[in-house]
Amino acid sequence: MIRFAWLQSRTQTLASFALLAALAVAAAITGVQLSHLYGSLVGHCHADCGFATAQFLSHGHFMDHVLTIVTQIVPVLIGIFWGAPLLSRELETGTFRLVWTQGVTRARWLLTKLALVGLATVVLAGFVTLTITWWYRVLDPLTTNQYAVFDSRDIAPIGYALFAFAAGALIGAIVPRTVPAMATTIGVYAIARVGVALWVRPRLLPPTHRYVSLTAGQFGFRTTPSSSTLTLNLQASGPKNSWTLSSHVVTSSGRLASSGQVASFVHQHCPGMGPSSGASVVQTCLGQAARFFRIVVTYQPTSHYWTLQWLETGVFFALALVAGAGCYWWVTRRIT
Repeated sequence: MIRFAWLQSRTQTLASFALLAALAVAAAITGVQLSHLYGSLVGHCHADCGFATAQFLSHGHFMDHVLTIVTQIVPVLIGIFWGAPLLSRELETGTFRLVWTQGVTRARWLLTKLALVGLATVVLAGFVTLTITWWYRVLDPLTTNQYAVFDSRDIAPIGYALFAFAAGALIGAIVPRTVPAMATTIGVYAIARVGVALWVRPRLLPPTHRYVSLTAGQFGFRTTPSSSTLTLNLQASGPKNSWTLSSHVVTSSGRLASSGQVASFVHQHCPGMGPSSGASVVQTCLGQAARFFRIVVTYQPTSHYWTLQWLETGVFFALALVAGAGCYWWVTRRIT
């Protein structure tokens, strides 16, 4: 049965790994060049490194765009080309009945296919994400917050890919038409990714709360929605390389300050304040506001990064197991 399953998936597997090998070679060549360039331009810089950093960042744009696209589409492609057709193609053509009459139980038939292609999925996705993470090892510290590329580095994409495959297999079993199953897989995968990023990831670990003085935050001017009353727009962010979840203005007692309270303060303590006010007027108003208000910032610190990586990968592995169990139940109990 293993040999039969391999023969069925051999062409697409070999083609995928051939493309991966080409990507790895290109990444290795350009990545080594980028490392040497970093060492010669930035590595020995100890004072004002702005010009050297800008000169270094002007290289590697093409490969940067390619790898950014690859890391986003690989899980989707695995789901629609490996997962969805795995069962829907056989159910659509009826070839599964021939296998089941050759002394192979439907459970063994399904588990062998899921295990073989699932293992290939983990290996392929792992190689892709580790290659991409390695290529960006000198760029990421200079250009971005680590949380900004959370879903395209390290181990999280492995979980995404395995879930996409398992979800595609389940959808292919329920929807025995290849093209509709592929389209549905894209939608389910997108919903799961967005849902986890927006509602699950911020709650995987308790965030850190930090009170920040208004003078250390960012400020501007805006008008309240119900009137033309001028108010201060105050916000702050967490420490470097942290993930800021929210930023709220609170009173000195710790209660959330409403926009009306801030607008009332500006009207009372900052008369004549306007968008065209001078810097001294603005600073005076801000200094007065710092006596009454503070900013509370909620964020995930840098130290939580790897824990969140493992937890989110675990979430998608768990979703993949649920999808696999659903696929097993559907094939063994519902298909006749």
